[in-house]
Parts: sequence; C-alpha cells; structure tokens
Amino acid sequence: RRIYGLAVDIGTTKLVAYLVNLKTGETEAVKSMLNPQISFGEDVISRITYASDYERTIQLQKTVVGGINQLIEGLCKDVNISPQDIYEVVAVGNTAMHHIFLGIPPKTLGLAPFTPVVQNSINVRASEIGLNINGSGNLFLPPVVAGFVGADAIADALATRIYESNRPSVVIDIGTNTEIILNNGKDLYACSCASGPAFEGARIKHGMRAGLGAIETIYIDSETVKYKVIGDVKPLGICGSGIVDALASLLDTGLLDRNGRFNVSKSPNLFINSGRDYEFVVVDSKESGTGNAITITQRDVREIQLAKSAIVTGLTLLMRDAGVQVEELSTIYLAGSFGSYISPRSAVRIGLLPNVDLSRIKSVGNTAGIGAKMCLISYEERIKAEDLAKRIKFIEFYIKPDFSKVFLENLNFP
Repeated sequence: RRIYGLAVDIGTTKLVAYLVNLKTGETEAVKSMLNPQISFGEDVISRITYASDYERTIQLQKTVVGGINQLIEGLCKDVNISPQDIYEVVAVGNTAMHHIFLGIPPKTLGLAPFTPVVQNSINVRASEIGLNINGSGNLFLPPVVAGFVGADAIADALATRIYESNRPSVVIDIGTNTEIILNNGKDLYACSCASGPAFEGARIKHGMRAGLGAIETIYIDSETVKYKVIGDVKPLGICGSGIVDALASLLDTGLLDRNGRFNVSKSPNLFINSGRDYEFVVVDSKESGTGNAITITQRDVREIQLAKSAIVTGLTLLMRDAGVQVEELSTIYLAGSFGSYISPRSAVRIGLLPNVDLSRIKSVGNTAGIGAKMCLISYEERIKAEDLAKRIKFIEFYIKPDFSKVFLENLNFP
C-alpha cells in the first residue's frame, strides 16, 4: 500500500510542494509554481484588499487550491502514484495566505489591531478545501503567531531550531512578506516586513525570477562587467541575487553613491541615457537573449533601497526591543529561495544584512517548506509548533513613534 503526504509552502509569490513517502520519510519529488493569486495583486495588502467580501475570498481560495492541485497532479506523475495515495497535507504560509486558503475573509488583517480570525492549529478534511487527494485525507495547518506572522514563521523556527540556542541569533526569511524571528538567548521575538517583490525580480525593469536565462551573479570593475547566467543560454534578465551583486559592485567602484545615485562621469561608457535618466548597462543588446540591452535603472535602485530598508528597519527595531546588539548575533540564518542564492558579502555591502563576520551568515534554504515537512512526518514537531506560537512575542514596529525616522535612515547604503 502506498502512503504519501504533501508539504506545501504557500508563499505570496510562489507555491512549493514536497511529495513525501510517509513510510520512509523521504522526499520523492518537489515542484513549484508562481502563486496564481498574483493576478489579483503582487503583495499581501493587495490580496487582503481584494478579498473584501466572502465571494472574493472564495475566488482567491479556489485560485490557490487550483494551483496546488496542479502541483499534486505533476508530482504524482513524476513518482507514478495516484492522488488517492496522498493521505495527509501540511500547509504553511503567512496569516493572510493561511486565512484565504481556508476560505476565511482576511478583512481583520487589514484593520488595526490586525487580529487573525483563527490562530490555533487546524485539522480539516482536505476535500472540504477542494484538494485533490484521498477522500479521507487530512489537512493540517500549524498555528499562526499574529496578523502578519504566520505558520511559515513557525516552520522557519522548527527547521532552524533557533529556539534551542542560548546565544542571540536570528532567522530572516526574505520574500514579498519578510518574516524575522529573533532569539535573544532567552526569549523569541518576531516581526513581519512588507519588503515587496523587488528581491524576487518584480518591479525591476529587467528583473526576473531565478530561472533559465537569469543573471544570478554580477561583478563590476571600473571598465568591465562580468556575470553568470543560470543555464547555458543568453541572458534574459536579472534575478534578485544578481541585482544585489550589481549594487554591491557599483558601490565598491564608486559608480553608485550612498544615496543611491549613479556616478555616470566616472565611467560614462558603462551607462546609456534612456531619455529620462541614465541606466547602467549589464549586457549590451548584441549579447542579450532578448535583443535589447539589459540594464539597471535609477528606479530599480530605489526599489531595492525601499525593500532593503523595510527589512533592516524591522530587524533594527526588533533587536532594540529584545535588547540585542549586532555584535552579539552568533548566527544569521538567511532563509527563503532568495536567501539561498544571495551572496552574503554583497548583502552586507548594500546594508541588507548587519555587518558581521561572514562566517556567521548561513543560507538555510526554504525553511518554511522544511518545517512543513517536519510537521508532516512528526507529531512531536506539531506539539513544538503549538508551543512556539505561544512563546514568540510579536512586535508591531509600524506603530512605533520613530519607525519613519529609522526607515528613512536605512534607505541609504553603508
């Protein structure tokens, strides 16, 4: 008899599903896709705004369930099993994705004090949600922490074991909605940052997700640009890790100042004038797979500055509340798909991460998905998830009187 389970990370931008053999505990296949809800809005606030009534919430629910069912179909074909062989699903996501997935209108998450309708863990028959697995199959969702810190943050904590450390450490799960979990050596703190999708290639002129044809690393000296493309193809655009590399190199060479302005006069041959502003040329039109030059614009730099500042401001205010100094951090866990590819040196250079010894920064992959898998195969991990949801202290830093001041200070590069 075949007995399988599914762990799903419902990200604002991306869905990732892991097919697990429940007899062996082994992951036999993984698939991902863009969250089809993107057509209703790129970020969490857009989705909450759209799902203003029950009918629209159900529309969004059906959209994401349809996407997950596509992943289930593909996974089953890969492993040559039937969806009827899947008996358990564990799903994690931020609180808005969690509510919408369950068909719960997320209206309360868009209004102060941003209270979730439900915070406890949930067990429900998967067929009631519309998931195409065994008719008697169960769906489990771990508890959420607060209005914008969801079960994905709980999964991050489970996967990294950050709660076991007696030394200060932090998990930063970078995405459209970035979650930060901080251990000050005694207590756990968490916050959520509306960082937006810039680090995933959105709102960037030639940005794209990390995939075939994406420029993933960039090195610039005073006269030349060197880059690496994913796959043996001509470049089509730049993914988040490439943009961070580029800005770090531009700062190192003096082609970009602390305020985020290009210094065109230093190497005019590396820039083109688009008519509105100057753009830095990464790939000229002859080498590009699109036939057009691939550039970084002044507006692109601004988008990265805004995303960076959202994350750094959250971390700064969280550390202040927890009484932790940068030099005390023993480990910075960099999570999420973006966190897996980014250069720690480049991230520190642009000020996205604190200026610590690079040996303290650890890329840990998709910890939300890893934590979901842990809950799928272990009842003990589900008990730990319940305990963590009660232990984690949520910090709403947007209401702090100096939030705007700290945010503006963090816009500049180091």
